[in-house]
Amino acid sequence: MTAIDRTAYPRPRARLSREELGFRYDLTETDLTFVRANARGDNGRLLLAVLLKSRRDFGCFPGLGDVHAGIVVHVASQLGLETRHPPTDDMRRSSKLYRYQAAVRAHLCVRPYGKWAERLLTGAILDAAETMSDPADLINRAIQALQSAAVDLPGFSTLDRLVSRLRAEIHRRIFGRVAARLTRHDAAALDALLVKPAERPTTPFNRLKQAPGPATPKTITLWVERLEWLGGLIDPDPLLEGITHTKLRQFAAEAAAMEVSDLLDIAQPRRRHTLLLALLRQARMRCRDELVEMMLRRIRRTQALAKEQLEALHDQHRGTEEALIGIFGQVLETAQAHDTDVAFGSCVRTLLTEHGGVDALAAQCETVSAWHRNNDLPLLWPIHARHRALLFRLIDLLDIRPATQDCSLLNAWTVVSTHRHARRSGIQGDIDLSFASQRWRSFMVRRRPEVAVDRRALEVGVFIYLADALQNGDLYVVGAENFADYRSQLLPWSEPSVSAGFPPTARPSASPNAVRISPPC
Repeated sequence: MTAIDRTAYPRPRARLSREELGFRYDLTETDLTFVRANARGDNGRLLLAVLLKSRRDFGCFPGLGDVHAGIVVHVASQLGLETRHPPTDDMRRSSKLYRYQAAVRAHLCVRPYGKWAERLLTGAILDAAETMSDPADLINRAIQALQSAAVDLPGFSTLDRLVSRLRAEIHRRIFGRVAARLTRHDAAALDALLVKPAERPTTPFNRLKQAPGPATPKTITLWVERLEWLGGLIDPDPLLEGITHTKLRQFAAEAAAMEVSDLLDIAQPRRRHTLLLALLRQARMRCRDELVEMMLRRIRRTQALAKEQLEALHDQHRGTEEALIGIFGQVLETAQAHDTDVAFGSCVRTLLTEHGGVDALAAQCETVSAWHRNNDLPLLWPIHARHRALLFRLIDLLDIRPATQDCSLLNAWTVVSTHRHARRSGIQGDIDLSFASQRWRSFMVRRRPEVAVDRRALEVGVFIYLADALQNGDLYVVGAENFADYRSQLLPWSEPSVSAGFPPTARPSASPNAVRISPPC
């Protein structure tokens, strides 16, 4: 049974603060008029007032013994009653109680829970169960549907049983759709995952659940072999088409928690096959995610090391900077001490000669100024060059596509991939660098001896921008989970889902400023 604390079902025994009591249980003039007109005697008025406010607050009539005593005291004080005792359960089946409940329903324009309400709930839960998996979420959706229809909430156990039955029915439908798509060859391939081959120490099913560990340069071969092995198995995507991401994630988690014997004990082959397909799909997605994460870590590490080297250069040249500033201070003192340009120039030349000469000082100035503006871009290539083969190998394993209409970054990647083995430092031709910032474009394009794109600068920049685009969703990896196309998990506007909280009649508003988005290139 679902824990009631995980749902929005009302709990009348909860103790309320003074502010909450005032906000939820203060009687208005309309409430007082209704109570006086429909009840007689102190006990009758108190009972009717408690029923009125509790129905309005909870969406149902709680058991008389379930109402917190603080609520009863608060309501009684507003009626000017001295009694502080809540209504007792001996009135549970009395005609007065039924008459008062009917009067409250008529006053609030609500209806009791019955067959009509159950049919309403059945439709709402079946629709929500296509996208929701957690029973608590389905119960919350049922509560929302009843509140919107102004119907009394039934007991929590009634909702829990109904949700469990309808959720199982949706799962049977899903299993049936998958089974209809499976061929005999597909079913035999899935059943073979539960059989240990003679040359292997374990079953393919256990191999599905056992990943090689975090992807690192040392384990890259294991991850590549795993991705190739998974790619050689049955493709689960066409067979699971139309099943929502949340359902597939639930089925995969259910399969991962089982052992081979548990799966073999499942009486329905269609359920067993669906769970295996969901686990296989998740294993393939997480394998690609690990490879992407490893690539991102390597690129971010390259950027971090370049910044560390820049800071080291600043520390290394700090003494040179101070010496040059000291020389400049002596030049200013010389200017103040001499009135004629000839004497000043002679003294300055002597001063510069004493500190190593003009050429040596000019070289020191050039060295210091080269890193003065926190320009770490020239430092990236030597670090990147040590791992470029690994990065190229990772990207070659992935199918990266744009999530927007801007394809300039992927076009630049094609140029980089084509020239990965080139020896020339420059690349001729018209390359669209609009994906990069002005700082990066100035670094990539060189003017001498002829206008060209620096091959090394372009390669480093493209890898860094690829990492940024994968993290912010401008690019996605086909068959991944964390780096998948986020649009595939969005609900279509043409079919607003009740699981998103839209009422059944809701439709997306059409703004006059709306822009129609074309498919990406």
